[in-house]
Amino acid sequence: MASSNESWPNFMRRMSATISNDDTVFTREPAGSQPPALPQRPHQQLYSPQQQLCSPQRQLYQPQQWTDPSQSMSSLSAGLDFADSHQSLLPRRESLGAPRAESGAPQTEFSAREMVSTADDRPPTTERIPEFVLDIPAGVRCATHHPGGTIVGSVVVTVTKPTKATRIRLTFLGQQRVYVREPTQAPLTPHTNVDHTMFDKQLVLWGRALSDGDAAQDTLLPGTLRVPFSIRMPRVNYPATLKRDKVGRIRYLVWATLERPGTFVDHTLTTHKEELCFEPTVYPQRVPEALHIGHTISGKPDSTTAHVAVEVTGCILHMPAVAGDRVMYQLEARTRLDHNRADADDTRQTDAVQCIIRFMRVYVVERLRARALIRGREQMQTTRTDIHAVTLVSDASKPPRISNSTNIYSSSGYLRLPLDMCPFDSKQLKRMYELRVECDVVDKSSLLDKVTRHKSTYAMRLPLDVCTVAPDDCDPLLMQVEPDSLLPPHHKAASEPALLVGGWELEQSFVKWDKFNPTWVELARKRSAD
Repeated sequence: MASSNESWPNFMRRMSATISNDDTVFTREPAGSQPPALPQRPHQQLYSPQQQLCSPQRQLYQPQQWTDPSQSMSSLSAGLDFADSHQSLLPRRESLGAPRAESGAPQTEFSAREMVSTADDRPPTTERIPEFVLDIPAGVRCATHHPGGTIVGSVVVTVTKPTKATRIRLTFLGQQRVYVREPTQAPLTPHTNVDHTMFDKQLVLWGRALSDGDAAQDTLLPGTLRVPFSIRMPRVNYPATLKRDKVGRIRYLVWATLERPGTFVDHTLTTHKEELCFEPTVYPQRVPEALHIGHTISGKPDSTTAHVAVEVTGCILHMPAVAGDRVMYQLEARTRLDHNRADADDTRQTDAVQCIIRFMRVYVVERLRARALIRGREQMQTTRTDIHAVTLVSDASKPPRISNSTNIYSSSGYLRLPLDMCPFDSKQLKRMYELRVECDVVDKSSLLDKVTRHKSTYAMRLPLDVCTVAPDDCDPLLMQVEPDSLLPPHHKAASEPALLVGGWELEQSFVKWDKFNPTWVELARKRSAD
């Protein structure tokens, strides 16, 4: 743009004059003359291309030819000094906890995980209380406890700063709840929950007593404090742990609470509530003997086999039975005419022989009776649940896959009882057991006709006496003479569980909060893994 042209527009000529170095403003000249230069504005910045492509600190490498060996060695030492000066700008691995490679060792790739050290002096967390748990050994937590036993555990709390606290409290709660319908005539009456607390025991493991109130305070030092405790159950038959939907539940809970003072309200930190399994001790109250069965089951009035009755005979050996053991049985069922419902000239008398027994089943039934006081009236509700079922195999010479074609069905063998059977009697719940025998009766003439085939079920119930202590381990006659030797139920006894600090081989301990603390190391490893 050094030369001017009349064919250019005015703004082009002004731009050309602005870029020129002349600061004097001239008027328009005739054609062929030099255009005047305009003065530079204060806010205008002209573009000045960089003349130097590289910064003075960094110089491009230019190979040189050396003829003298001494000159080449001096240049090599200068290059090494230059590399050491720039090495200081890189992050030092020693300050980040990574080991420094020794001379002669192979160089490995530097990973980001090595930058975090588990032995760093900085705390791996900023929480004031990173740990507050209830530690119960697995063998104690998963075991079934009985009257007179001991439950042990410990409470672990870790603080990173001096923390003011009121107390650490342990709570052991035994509670039962029943669902009972209200006494109304409505068909869809809702259930009413009625709770009953068997015991609610509390113990101060650390800090001020409960009688001192919340005004007194102590200080937890930075570290991990472990306080052991033990719970001694009395020789009282508390009800077994139970959970049945819309029937009731019985549970035993233990947890710990850390109470801290606050500006307006107190801060409370609670551990997870551990549920323990408890089972009472049930002794046999009579000498074992055989239970003889002789019962006649009548047919349902509205069924096609209403004129047919089923007669069940047999016996069950060794009663009362122990939970988890085998019980020997011998049963026989046969069909006959029900004389109470059939007339002398009834033409269906000849049809009674045509009714046969196809199958026979035995059910172990759990019977729960719930009672509660609702609006000043005691309400009771009974629920039956099948917990075990066995189809008895016929003793006939035919294989079991072939259906029975006679009116007599006999079977003998062993019946295995469930292991978790445990009867009890509490204030709101009472659990008992019974046997239910069912026989399927069909008409022999309709076996081949699937459309007209009719089946009727005949059932009977027998009380089942169950105990948890084998009769060989005790003297049932002595217990009949001295009933005080039996363990009383909880609602008839005055003793309650006892909570103690310690009571087993674990002692109270304290570990300072530093890089050797187990919680410190665990949090540091977790932070390093993340």
